[in-house]
Amino acid sequence: MPELLKPDFETVFEVYYDRVYKYAYTILLNRENAEDVAEETFLAAFAAYPGYDPARSSLATWLTRIAHNKAVNLVRSAPYRRETALLENDPDHDNTAQDETRYTVLWLYAQLTREEREFLDLRYVMGLTDKEVGALYGLESKAVNKRYQRLLKRCRAILDGGGKKLKKV
Repeated sequence: MPELLKPDFETVFEVYYDRVYKYAYTILLNRENAEDVAEETFLAAFAAYPGYDPARSSLATWLTRIAHNKAVNLVRSAPYRRETALLENDPDHDNTAQDETRYTVLWLYAQLTREEREFLDLRYVMGLTDKEVGALYGLESKAVNKRYQRLLKRCRAILDGGGKKLKKV
């Protein structure tokens, strides 16, 4: 079997930075924290890149696992919990400037569990295939697809039940 070639790390950074940042943002819902997690992800990935084996997982899967761990570690940290509580209680924290579609998506995400958000993010933010998501969760591709179908149905029910409608783009 031919050995899979690894791109240089600069290319990896250029191709995946935006997706990793967006993935972190959907977990953290905070731009600065998402930037920090994306940076930490690529620092850790750079340090571990010599040991990365493309035959074991795709770059997207590998980077997603690193970003996930960094984001979850931040969420579990005491300083993050204090910061989030302060923002939620800040009377000057104003979301009215956000467009309706973004507000609706954020509202929907707030109705989902962290695990549900992360699962959606793997496909719609990171662009992972069912097979790649299955590798992260230890599931078959068909099981991943079924889980996505159930989760999308739940999202539609939440939007319908909550009176929220997504604007067509």
